[in-house]
Amino acid sequence: MPPTGSKRPFSGFGSGPHRTGPKPQSHNPQQLQQPAPTGPYISMFTEFRNELDEHQDRRERIIKASRDITAASKKIIFSLQRLRPTTLPLTTPLPQNINNEILQYESKIQDLLASIIPDLQGLDGPRWQRQISPGLQEYIEAIGFRHYLLKRKVMEWEEADWYVSGLHGDEILGREKKSEAVKEDVEMIDVVSTQPIETSSTAEGGSEKKEEKKDLKGIQLTKEDYVLGLYDMTGEMMRFAITSVATTPLAQLLGAAKDSVDGKAVSTPQCLLQDLRTLQSAFEGLDVGFTAFGKDADKKLRVMQDSVKKVEYAFYGMVVRGSERPEGWVADFDAGGGAGGGDNE
Repeated sequence: MPPTGSKRPFSGFGSGPHRTGPKPQSHNPQQLQQPAPTGPYISMFTEFRNELDEHQDRRERIIKASRDITAASKKIIFSLQRLRPTTLPLTTPLPQNINNEILQYESKIQDLLASIIPDLQGLDGPRWQRQISPGLQEYIEAIGFRHYLLKRKVMEWEEADWYVSGLHGDEILGREKKSEAVKEDVEMIDVVSTQPIETSSTAEGGSEKKEEKKDLKGIQLTKEDYVLGLYDMTGEMMRFAITSVATTPLAQLLGAAKDSVDGKAVSTPQCLLQDLRTLQSAFEGLDVGFTAFGKDADKKLRVMQDSVKKVEYAFYGMVVRGSERPEGWVADFDAGGGAGGGDNE
């Protein structure tokens, strides 16, 4: 049935009274300007807003510095892993080219640590520990691994705290060392006896910088970050041990196994394995408690135990069945999954 009635003809997209929808906004400047809010609490909430903005900016600066420290620390580890144990036994000074690379990254890390010292001052300093912890742990892993390769010792907490404080960059980089104590490697600095020395060549800007450092409290290294950094260091020791086993001549490995009747390691692979076992025993006896730190420590302990097993299997496989390998054969072990394999971001 056809519709009845009459239709209104289409009259275009006009602006007549029959049109509905949003009306065009007026561009009158007097209508756009709104009066500023007034009231007794406006100034108080404005102050709150500024404090929140400052809080967020500080948090972002610390997180960015922590990520940059982590990246530079990984590059230090990569440089150390390029060393070959057959040409560089433990407790041997680093080659000049490797040392120069490490100093370059060390300088960047010290600058980053010094830049965030003002953000970690006062009563609010400990609240940023979670943001800076990943970078500090990675840095402890790097300098702890270097310390072990040079001295075959675990870096003590006091020395590690001295490194991460951000106040001793010049001493660490060898810029203020005593003339009679100048050595090729910065790790040979006696941390306890090193003191800033004023010489005639010291610039006024440097003295003013030292005065400012005295008024600041350096970055505090917690025992938890120190221990977790050492856990990660065992992963790098495992990788270095795998490389050592794969590159050490079989005759030397067999001779080391026969000559170590008294329990003393006589080769680099056996030194690494022995030290990893010692660290494993020490960490297994550590009471970490039922805390967030204990949860992280338990995870890293299981990974460290796997790392020790990898070194043992690699060493035993070369010593026990090494005579079956063809001459010139090089082992291809899986060195992944160390304690420091994951990112702590």
